[in-house]
Amino acid sequence: MPLTPFHPVLPWLPYVRWPRAFSWWAVTLGAMVPDLEVVPMFLVSGDIYIARGLMHSLLGALTIDAAVTVVAVWLLVPRLIRWVDRRWPGTHILTFAGQDLRRDPRDLPTLYASAAFGALTHVLVDVLNHAYNPVLWPWQKGPLNLLPFSDQLWYDLFTIAIWSVFLVVMMRKFWRR
Repeated sequence: MPLTPFHPVLPWLPYVRWPRAFSWWAVTLGAMVPDLEVVPMFLVSGDIYIARGLMHSLLGALTIDAAVTVVAVWLLVPRLIRWVDRRWPGTHILTFAGQDLRRDPRDLPTLYASAAFGALTHVLVDVLNHAYNPVLWPWQKGPLNLLPFSDQLWYDLFTIAIWSVFLVVMMRKFWRR
């Protein structure tokens, strides 16, 4: 079970290879946005293991998740960039894989494609890490469970360790370079 901050690691791989084809901000936020529904779904259902719905489906990734991400990038990223520039002037903190994130593409087609790609990677990673996956919602009639041991503590700890290593390697290799 990769925790929410670990989800962007996978879509960062193509970004590193083709940085001008993607928006780093949209790929990163898009990979985390599906988890926005977990807390409200948990409060409604009372079960953390089934706290996934529309935003964890292919349909949700291409619609709701992408739309929320595009709006967040348009509204929040410029403010974040200004804050970082004021807080740490003259640093390269907004550099990833040799790209200045201040100059990240902001056109709608690139933002949408990047956001949808990030959200799709989240949904597909979760298929291997959770017993309840509404991937084909609303057409799916039951949970999609590809691994019989997903959501077991030993598997959760194992996957968290693997994703932690993956995140550290990506950050060390590409952050500020």
